[in-house]
Amino acid sequence: MIAQSIKDRNYRAWKGAKWANRWDPECGCYLDHKGNIIVEPSSLILETLMESLKQEDEQREREIHQIKLKKKS
Repeated sequence: MIAQSIKDRNYRAWKGAKWANRWDPECGCYLDHKGNIIVEPSSLILETLMESLKQEDEQREREIHQIKLKKKS
């Protein structure tokens, strides 16, 4: 399941950032090794991730459909 994989990956990144003490006092959160914000794992909800992925897929399908329509005309 993709959403569970995302949640697991976030947890590992958060745990690594916490272990390395990459706390950013300005934004009040941990940062990964690239400087990206890491969300607190307990705040990630599987159903929310699944809905977000669904919306991204729908948007991608709309964009593909529009490209195909432009090619036809």
